[in-house]
Amino acid sequence: MIYTQLLPTYKYDILAEAIYGREVEYFHYDFDRINFEHILKDLPVCEYRTNIEQRLADTIGAMAQVEKTMAALVAQIDNKAAYAEGVLRATEKRAAAKLESKK
Repeated sequence: MIYTQLLPTYKYDILAEAIYGREVEYFHYDFDRINFEHILKDLPVCEYRTNIEQRLADTIGAMAQVEKTMAALVAQIDNKAAYAEGVLRATEKRAAAKLESKK
């Protein structure tokens, strides 16, 4: 398809936002992982422990999925300078939205 409406920068803006989203997602999973590991340190064998162990395993699995998605996104970056500019635009857009939400 020949794109007639999308700017050439669109791909990199979308990649920047998608990668940012995966970084945020991974951060929160990792935050949960650390919390679950901390909870498990002194928790006796009980139903609650089993629940936390399962939640930890699920979280680690989700982290692996995010890493695979991130690798697929990064593989699409074929112009590092254009991507860096997309990151800048995406960062500025988020900062502007944050300022707007404070009004």
